[in-house]
Amino acid sequence: MTSSAPASTDSDASRYEWAEHLLSMEGGDPVPQKNPEWPGVVLVCVVAALAFGISALAVRSGWSHARLLDPVLTSMIFGLLIGNLFGGNLFLAGTKFAVHRLLPAGIILLGARMDFLAAMKIGLPGFLLSILVVTMSIGMIYGLRRQLGLERAFACLLGVGTGICGGTAIVAIAPLVNARERDVMLGVALVTLAGLVGMIMLPVAGGLLDLSQQQFGLLAGLTIHQTPQAIAAGFAYGDEAGQTATIAKLARVCLLAPVAALIGWLAARADLPAGKTAKKWYQFLPGFALGFLLMAAMRSLGLLPEISLSWEISDSPLNVDTATFLKQASGFLLAAAMVGVGFQTRFAQLRDIGLRPFLVAGGASTIITIVVLIAVKLVVP
Repeated sequence: MTSSAPASTDSDASRYEWAEHLLSMEGGDPVPQKNPEWPGVVLVCVVAALAFGISALAVRSGWSHARLLDPVLTSMIFGLLIGNLFGGNLFLAGTKFAVHRLLPAGIILLGARMDFLAAMKIGLPGFLLSILVVTMSIGMIYGLRRQLGLERAFACLLGVGTGICGGTAIVAIAPLVNARERDVMLGVALVTLAGLVGMIMLPVAGGLLDLSQQQFGLLAGLTIHQTPQAIAAGFAYGDEAGQTATIAKLARVCLLAPVAALIGWLAARADLPAGKTAKKWYQFLPGFALGFLLMAAMRSLGLLPEISLSWEISDSPLNVDTATFLKQASGFLLAAAMVGVGFQTRFAQLRDIGLRPFLVAGGASTIITIVVLIAVKLVVP
């Protein structure tokens, strides 16, 4: 096949892991496992906690490049190393549970980061630019997949990862297109690395181009893939730019659920047997997407309050911001799930990938950044 994901080298079991994932997320029974799940669950949680600990330690130490240690990417790398160096069936059932169960839960809780009312503050130009970025990313990479030598599922993952919200979008869309674990892992790594480059380079470029705070905020929020990366780049340029970048990124994340439903519908139509009638698009809206929208609506309506807890042993109340807690829980669950993805991916599956996917991810990100830069220069003061 192609350099990104040759089908001939993978087993059918590996091919349809994400199909099993989708069935379990929609309420189906999980595939029975011979080994207990708890060793693998403990493993992914410990590794995810380690990744977050390393990231926090780097930030507290004042390391200037601490943002490079993204916990989700670090967790996936740790899982990849553990799975290939040690492996073992003892942890396999638990790592599959992490992908099947913890991942959708993390995506649902991701809705606590959303605020539809805040996202509307970027106005019509910003919202239209958000739609343009998503449409360009998916259309360009998926439309040119044959010329680029990419398989359909992998091209779709790269498109949504580049256009919407990086690795989160990739792991959300993967089951809808029956993507393989190694494609998920590679897609997350590529968009994370591309986002890291943008996070470092864009503030420098913005200064050289004399962009205003609002212009740069839109540029960062609409082009950098991961939400923490976009926010970090925005605040590196200035407070107003950081606030604008945060809102613009939220506007892109708002498109995750409808894009998931559309991709599921299109993927089903592409594989539809002759004489069969396709389902309606809304029937492909995954359960996790509905949960994501519900959580986001609660966040937007102020239904995730700050709670104060008083302890008899202390006069100082403990204030717990529910939305912040759910955001942190979401990040941890996503990181734990990516440990599972990495654990189940083998180096042997990656050896024939080649340089092309890296060039595609970098090229697509560069083209989109140039287009958005021209647009914000023309329409934003």
